[in-house]
Amino acid sequence: MFDSVCIVGVGLIGGSFGIAIRERKLARQVVGAVRRQETINAAFQKGAVDNATTNLEEAARGADLILLAPPVGQMKALCEELLPVIKAGAIVTDVGSTKLAVVEECTSIFGSKAHFIGGHPMAGSERVGVEHAKGSLFEKAMWILTPTPSTPAAELEKLKNLVSGLGATPIILDPKTHDQLLAVTSHIPHITAAALVRLFNSTHNDHEVVSQLIAGGWRDSTRVAAGSPEMWRDICLANAEPIAQNLDSLIEELQKMRAFLEEKNGDEMRDWFDEAAVTRRRHGYFSRH
Repeated sequence: MFDSVCIVGVGLIGGSFGIAIRERKLARQVVGAVRRQETINAAFQKGAVDNATTNLEEAARGADLILLAPPVGQMKALCEELLPVIKAGAIVTDVGSTKLAVVEECTSIFGSKAHFIGGHPMAGSERVGVEHAKGSLFEKAMWILTPTPSTPAAELEKLKNLVSGLGATPIILDPKTHDQLLAVTSHIPHITAAALVRLFNSTHNDHEVVSQLIAGGWRDSTRVAAGSPEMWRDICLANAEPIAQNLDSLIEELQKMRAFLEEKNGDEMRDWFDEAAVTRRRHGYFSRH
């Protein structure tokens, strides 16, 4: 589909993208732009790239498609660095978990020289680094694309076809709606997981035996808390307003349970759990499993 693809940030997502592109022969060559020599070696070992360099301009020059896979807080600076060398008419996309600020800033930087189309693959892991990358990561995943009214239909179609070629399903959303919805389905869950781990830690300070009492509920609820602190800091800062609004809603739900406990209101408590159980069974397994 593309002659040359450049991946900026060959970690879990960028590395998996490169492996999938090469395995499915969706580009003639895949070039990685990385920060450390060790990453170059690991990217070659995983089969994520045909070539790699620590020189961003060298990696991006002549690429038809550039995938940006750093923390969202670095997107603007990277686009400014890419602008002098980017190929005219190239497509630039990203994999960030927030879209509104990224799309506004990066679209403005490239102007008419290149086409920036925001992207967000709904796939990943709490693990980081290219050593955990795999070509099957995006299979049966949803991949959100956030074009603007000025995005050429032909370029959007190219990106949709690539996403489908990776085994994922493209979904089109406007950037603002993306951020509002992901606050509920991704960002608040991560904050909640981190809060549960912090609660565990404070309990562990007084009762070390609590570490022997961990069961599936705690493990399932807190798995994502092991993710990159830098990445999640940037996500929260970039999507602060929707996250804050939904934190208020979450706190309201927790306060309902506190009131049920204080009132010993078993009927309302049962109904509260029942609504959650029915919704989880209806929506919990629809996407990948």
